[in-house]
Amino acid sequence: MFISPMLLHKSNEPFDDPDYISELKLDGIRLIVSKMDDQMKLYTRHHNDVTALFPELHSIDIPYGTILDGEIIVTDQKGCPDFDAMMERFQSRRSEHHVTFCAFDILYYDHDSVMYLPLIERKELLKRILPQHPHAAYVQHIVGRGLDYFALVKEKD
Repeated sequence: MFISPMLLHKSNEPFDDPDYISELKLDGIRLIVSKMDDQMKLYTRHHNDVTALFPELHSIDIPYGTILDGEIIVTDQKGCPDFDAMMERFQSRRSEHHVTFCAFDILYYDHDSVMYLPLIERKELLKRILPQHPHAAYVQHIVGRGLDYFALVKEKD
């Protein structure tokens, strides 16, 4: 089942606000992971079924009736997202680059929409149900402290 993902909204400057969370903007390809009716499906944000392109993600053991939102990335030797390598992997099955699905939201759980829940509650649910897997990661966040977070990200390039 495909759910159209919520897109980012731009802010002209970093800010501190306890009503907001901050996460890294990962440089990869947006991916909706759906496990409904006994099958795993992977969709781009444009509703393209890319399930066959990423067989290593099929074994992420999320519960049936779950839809996750995230980004697939390929990392370089320093562990930073490498968009060119991601595109190479996306365009060629012969590419030896390994992908990681970085989950940052849960949209459905137990066959029911959870999009009415506040984001922070959805992230807690996501953290509980996302299994440890060599090709999956939970995207960490911080509440408020956007200025400090921005400074740290800038410092690390």
